[in-house]
Amino acid sequence: MQETIKRVKHEKNAVLRELCDIAREGGAEDALVIQADDVIIDPRVRLRCMIAPCYYSGVCSNCPPHGYSIKEVRSKVSKYEKAVFFKVAADQRYISAPDVAHCLESDVFDDEGAVIRVGAYYILVYQIVALIEQRARQLNYDPIGFAAGDCKAVFCFYHPACRAIKDKSKCRHPDLSRPAMEAAGMDVFAMAANVGWEIYPLGSSSRPGDAPRASLLGLVLVF
Repeated sequence: MQETIKRVKHEKNAVLRELCDIAREGGAEDALVIQADDVIIDPRVRLRCMIAPCYYSGVCSNCPPHGYSIKEVRSKVSKYEKAVFFKVAADQRYISAPDVAHCLESDVFDDEGAVIRVGAYYILVYQIVALIEQRARQLNYDPIGFAAGDCKAVFCFYHPACRAIKDKSKCRHPDLSRPAMEAAGMDVFAMAANVGWEIYPLGSSSRPGDAPRASLLGLVLVF
């Protein structure tokens, strides 16, 4: 019995190491394993999406007031033991730029292509989440992933409405679209601090140089 427990633990640790490697190879600056108990869920984080409202609040099926409720998130997280937590480094020139924020809010592209570059960073986070989930499923686990930002702006920028909201039909990109950690009420900054990562809040009024670096984070609950 003891040997079986040791073997299962060893196999799970090997899986987690592989999934972290997949995140790094996929473009993450860093990836590590955390306990599911260390996922910090705070209703105030989700409320920030609605008060004062983010310009995508209510228009994306994965953003408040849509998507998982705090109760649902807590229930889902409670069923897991381990998660892969990762971060992607981003260029401040595009993440911290009021002009880019204005373009996103207005659903228009800028002449310099900064909006496309911002989108590429967010797409990378969603892609890494998808890669981790895909491999975990191949290994007979049932993962749940959380990305960064809103999938409407990332994948359906050209569409006037989120189909899952407007027509109550299937999402256009079910293999990639996921709730953001913050939309699920996860305190990304506190969780990053707990693992020793330095990340900084950058909003629509932030400018390059306001913080030492820019990062986007993702999480996949594995087993």
